[in-house]
Amino acid sequence: MALPEDIRSAWLVSVLAVVWSAASAGVAIGVGVAGGSAVLVAFGAIGFIDALGSVALVYHFRHARRHDVLAAHLEHAAHRVVTLGLVAVGAGAVVISAVRLAARVSGEPPTAGIVVAAVSLLVLGVLSTWKIAVAGRVGSPALRADGHLSRVGMAQAAVTLLGTFAARVFDLGWVDAAAAIVVGMVAIAVGITSAPDAPDVGPEGIEPSA
Repeated sequence: MALPEDIRSAWLVSVLAVVWSAASAGVAIGVGVAGGSAVLVAFGAIGFIDALGSVALVYHFRHARRHDVLAAHLEHAAHRVVTLGLVAVGAGAVVISAVRLAARVSGEPPTAGIVVAAVSLLVLGVLSTWKIAVAGRVGSPALRADGHLSRVGMAQAAVTLLGTFAARVFDLGWVDAAAAIVVGMVAIAVGITSAPDAPDVGPEGIEPSA
């Protein structure tokens, strides 16, 4: 049985994740489109999916705080939102970036996008660690999967910075799209391996709802 303070922590980290992910994703996609950066757009898309999954978790843990129990059907629904989002965003990043590579279209994130990626690398690192730690205390695979999604976003931020360095120092503009493909494939793998079990079998620490 999850403790009330742990459920509150799960709710709080989910709320903060919604705020950060939505704001940073909006900026990343905007400057990515303007600057023609595939990896930055993919990073922003992952951020929006992260925010969507966190919205589902906010509702889930808000319900748990009111009823002192984690509802199995809400846990399963939130988990499915996160894992399906991981696969969808990963597939999109792979396809779009593969097309860019085939067309030999290169792009370099503008300065604003680099700043967003650098800050996101730090913030998402903190959020992902917090999510995974709290998920273990409340017994929520959905929150754990969301923590992995945040780590995918953190990896996307890292390759954005590395891709920018490669483009500017070594004139390797294709690294941007190649990096987006790698992160997209990782997102797909994580989404598939962390897919939820059947909803009628609640994970440890979660009480089936009536």
